[in-house]
Amino acid sequence: MVNFSSVPYRNNVDSTPQSCFSLDINFDAAGYLYFTNIATAVVNSVFSLTAVLGNFLIILAYQRTPSLHCPANTLLCCLALSDFTVGLVAQPSFVAHKIGEIQHNLNVYCATRIITETSGYITCGVSILTLTAISIERYLAVYLHLRYNEIVTNFRALVIVGALWSTLGLVAGSRFLIKDGKKFNAITVPILFSSLVVTVWAYSRIYKQVKRHHRSIQDQESSVKIPGIAKYKKSTVTMAYILGLFVLSNAPFLGVVIAHRCQGYTNSVKMAYIYVSTLVFMCSSVNPIIYCWRITEIRRAVVKVVKATLCLQQQIQNTTDNSILSKAL
Repeated sequence: MVNFSSVPYRNNVDSTPQSCFSLDINFDAAGYLYFTNIATAVVNSVFSLTAVLGNFLIILAYQRTPSLHCPANTLLCCLALSDFTVGLVAQPSFVAHKIGEIQHNLNVYCATRIITETSGYITCGVSILTLTAISIERYLAVYLHLRYNEIVTNFRALVIVGALWSTLGLVAGSRFLIKDGKKFNAITVPILFSSLVVTVWAYSRIYKQVKRHHRSIQDQESSVKIPGIAKYKKSTVTMAYILGLFVLSNAPFLGVVIAHRCQGYTNSVKMAYIYVSTLVFMCSSVNPIIYCWRITEIRRAVVKVVKATLCLQQQIQNTTDNSILSKAL
């Protein structure tokens, strides 16, 4: 998410600019964005629940299934944790922020905006860097061959996950120390851009290597296949789907940033910013569907978790009913 806080904004009641830390306050005087605020608040309320539920199931399935504890799935679980945080923190605070704006409540507006933008920075940054880490992991899997399991371990993947969250937390916190939004963007944008470049490079190398393997098999005119190549291709394509969804959802955001730089923070630019932010948040509800659709092991683990939860709920209900019945007798 890009910092729009450098744009001055005035309250419709008081012409004196008000500020929330380093963020300028903007209450829409004409009610131009009233419908937009209501609509996006409702949408984020619904998708907050689906993001929390879907990603919680993915995380729980990973935690309860030892066979899923490999570097690729650990990084994917990091993505799920980022999306879970979006549903648990970013979207509810976005809804509260819109309510505060509609009611012209400065305290609610300020507190929830800080939470929304900070959590947005962290989760968006974690997602981008995790996608880069996944692309590198996929690249190493095809290039290291037998040395892969020795070099790329689950413990190292967990260390990377912890480092990503810690680093992005510090970066997001530094935003309130670096009050100039342009300076903050000058630090973060090159990092994120470099991350995307590395991701594209890794997938291009993977594509060439897999294509070379496929051509080698055809040249041999043999039915013998490279062990695990089909599973590798499927998992890599799955990660490419997730990357594609992320890029497609964030591309409109980039357009809004360009419009902001060219036109200023007009009402139409603010409206577009609200809608594209909602679109980015909604992806957190779509990703768990892709995991279950494309990755058989995760789908089976999620189904197992759901069945176990339903059975436990039924047992609790039966115990409660029996207790009530015995008291009645």
